[in-house]
Amino acid sequence: MKKWHVFVVVISLFVHLEASRVENISEEKRVEITSTLGNGDSTLTLHCKSKNDDLGVQTLAPGSTWSFKFKPAIFGTTLFFCNFKWDRESHWFDIYDDNRDGPRQDNPCYLCSWNIYRSLACRFDESTDRFDLCYDWNK
Repeated sequence: MKKWHVFVVVISLFVHLEASRVENISEEKRVEITSTLGNGDSTLTLHCKSKNDDLGVQTLAPGSTWSFKFKPAIFGTTLFFCNFKWDRESHWFDIYDDNRDGPRQDNPCYLCSWNIYRSLACRFDESTDRFDLCYDWNK
């Protein structure tokens, strides 16, 4: 009988720990995108989507910011990608990727702030207090 009680306590503890881990993983995220093209007259047009959500087309004046919120999938599969257009250029970029930005990664973000430059996209790094997590456009 005593082994059964220990088993129930261990299982209960495991369920409680997993529930708290899932709660942290599915915590609401916010992605913030700022147009930093460096040319005072270039308007940034962006269109962000996931597999299930189309966030529509947004237009940002130089220095302007747009943001969206979401709850990531429990299994770490959330991906939001955006098309960025200005002047005669067009680039795709994964603006939120659980494999890079998620809570199980080395440098996760809950407020994922991005500066969009002409040559790349840079995310704010809380450990350095700078936009120095920079990535090339998707191929």
